[in-house]
Amino acid sequence: MAFALWVFVLGLALGSPALILAAVPVAMYLTFIMVGPRPHLDVSVSRITPEGQVYEREGATISLKVRNDGPRVDLEVADEVPSGIEVTGGSSHVFAVLEQGETRTFPYTFSSRQFGVFTFGPIRVRSSDRSTSQYEEKSIEIFAKVRVYPEVKYLSRIELRHPHPRNWPGETQTRSAGQGLEFYAIREHAPGESVRRVNWKASARSGRLMLNQYVNEAGGESVVILDSRASSMVGTPPDTALAYSVRAAAALSYRLLRDRNRVGLLNAGKHFVRVPPGFGRRQFEKILAGLASTEVGEEDWSFDLVSYHVSLFSRMVQVILVSPLVDWTPAYLASDLARRGHGVLVVSPSPVEIDEPKEGDKQTLRLAREIAALDRQQKLSLLRKHARVVDWNPRRPLEEALEGLKESWRVRRPS
Repeated sequence: MAFALWVFVLGLALGSPALILAAVPVAMYLTFIMVGPRPHLDVSVSRITPEGQVYEREGATISLKVRNDGPRVDLEVADEVPSGIEVTGGSSHVFAVLEQGETRTFPYTFSSRQFGVFTFGPIRVRSSDRSTSQYEEKSIEIFAKVRVYPEVKYLSRIELRHPHPRNWPGETQTRSAGQGLEFYAIREHAPGESVRRVNWKASARSGRLMLNQYVNEAGGESVVILDSRASSMVGTPPDTALAYSVRAAAALSYRLLRDRNRVGLLNAGKHFVRVPPGFGRRQFEKILAGLASTEVGEEDWSFDLVSYHVSLFSRMVQVILVSPLVDWTPAYLASDLARRGHGVLVVSPSPVEIDEPKEGDKQTLRLAREIAALDRQQKLSLLRKHARVVDWNPRRPLEEALEGLKESWRVRRPS
């Protein structure tokens, strides 16, 4: 305003109509700013989060619902998106003009290349006057936690047999007769039995009524142990050894539950997560939630808890250890569990295949890779004395690595 007044006075002093006219619009503009209406925020904002489960690499939608309870307003709304989340459609930062009493919804689509629990918020709201020279801004402390579940690769052709079948129906073939589909033997019909499975040809040959028997198919009980200690963070996120371990644990859990086994989870990381064994779809959702909340933790104390919790289970429980075997602790744990009588399966994504340095002396890198591979082979050799071992190159499908498990499983005891 002072500048406009100075130009006006200078125009009068010099007798310049041009300077006088130039000062008029500036003075009018500044006067409008000073006496015009101030920006005022009287809005309410809410966030609508996705319904159902959200998986990594899949899109989901969040909507911001804004209502203006004050006069007409030029509005800017921005939802703070956490690190690791990518907005793939729409925008989390929008501009709009809302009339009094008007409500509008602004959706945007996001996805994540990694699993975990992500916190959205706060929401920043800002309004400006018509000159855009004055603003009023508020930070609305509305937060939303969105759990992104690990991607599940369905293992369609793998037969995960249980070494200790229990007394409920399942998919593991036992060495006894029962209610299965595969032929087992022929025996003589007993009084009072159904004739649905009478073998008429055998009956005609023997002169007695003979029945077909089928291989008994039963389920078992398994607990999946996930090594989520800090040492498992080999590689570059999101393609780390821990990420591959989590996805493998999810795929194995799904397959075992689908085959009517009881499955539980022990997640040994920053926060020890225990999901007691159970059946069905809801159990799978609990296991996925336990895997999605994985955070890397200390090196040793979490595995001490694993050993304690496994000791509470029956020896009939099969242990599936998913670990990159970066150090010797998981190998010693698996060997100890096998000595206690548990059937043990170790699925190990190879950190040698994941962590491939691109910079440095080629000869030094080659030597370091050879040393790491030799150390890993020593761990695998120890484990193969006591357990079934799957040495998995994560660059290849897990299903390929598990092909060797089609043969019947048995408990391996130390020699």
